[in-house]
Amino acid sequence: MDSIEQNANDVIINIYWENWYYYLAAPFFFFLITVLSNSKNIHYQLRGLNFESDQLEQFSANIKYLFIRIASFTLSFFIFKLVFKFMIQLHDYFISRHLYIFDWLVLNTNEVDNYNKGVYLSLVLTILMFFLFNNAFIKKNSDNWRFREINFNYFKYLFISLILGLGLFFGLFSIFNGIHNLLSKGISDWITKENVLGILPIRLSSLMILYYLLTYIYSEVLHKKLPHFLFLGIFPVRTIEYYNETISFNKRETLFFCQISFYIINIALAEFFIIINFKHIYLSILNFAILFILDDFKIINDYSNGMRKVMKWHFWRIFIFNLIMLSTVITLLVTEDYYWILTLYVILFGVLCWYYLKNAGSISLTNNINTW
Repeated sequence: MDSIEQNANDVIINIYWENWYYYLAAPFFFFLITVLSNSKNIHYQLRGLNFESDQLEQFSANIKYLFIRIASFTLSFFIFKLVFKFMIQLHDYFISRHLYIFDWLVLNTNEVDNYNKGVYLSLVLTILMFFLFNNAFIKKNSDNWRFREINFNYFKYLFISLILGLGLFFGLFSIFNGIHNLLSKGISDWITKENVLGILPIRLSSLMILYYLLTYIYSEVLHKKLPHFLFLGIFPVRTIEYYNETISFNKRETLFFCQISFYIINIALAEFFIIINFKHIYLSILNFAILFILDDFKIINDYSNGMRKVMKWHFWRIFIFNLIMLSTVITLLVTEDYYWILTLYVILFGVLCWYYLKNAGSISLTNNINTW
């Protein structure tokens, strides 16, 4: 591992500016290939200055494309560099704490606290799924892109990928860590300990939320065409015939996605505190609130046909528990000085609120108990 890390530092992480021409070799190479094979399209996309000579105008377009290629390569390189560096640091962090890919299969009945086993594998699988989904999302919109345009669908897909990643990570962690503790302690001791610590409710919530999220994405994002989507994400193809649908964040189903996403970020924080072995009365309140309202929300959503006509009390019950979770999380994070996590939490919450309020006008409230 030390030799791998050293090679990574020499080749990728550390930048040697005296060898700048090596870094420019790749963008120049792809620039030449693209210009020689697709110069007419580049000329059409990037023409702007009007020259009397067609050769000068085409030369101007090619120079613009060269700078775009260098800028995109530089950005991609630095993103890859940071991700690779972060992965190595993360690996070192896990190894220093005796955590590795299959640590959840290594049983030790003498351990007092087993609530960090399975984190490594959950993270690896989540990263793979995130890149798979985001790769397919980008390809689905690639035909509509222009060199000077950014398709807003990309950001919608990126946001969905982030929420999916959170849900997958903590759902998978609940599964792997639950298996580890069940095998280590036995079913009777496992249930007793998990109930005493208040962990069992959040495990159930994680599994439920993972199921709700995956069924939503399968129906509303993938349009029930999972093989097509996976084919796009895994193989080097850009389009698939009869598969060109894009998502819409202006439909009623967005209300469901925003609410489920809010539950996911709260479950993520609850499980984060479990992993770091943090115990607090506010955490117990958060765990109870999530488990209590999660199934209620799904039932209310299903029976009201996606909040199409929902009883006022049911709507306000969801709203009240949202406030309880929001205030509890903020209190926990401020109390423990986790201000950077609080910042991320508030940003995600703000985005979800914005999308929810855009579609909240489609909710119809009623006092009629026979609505269902």
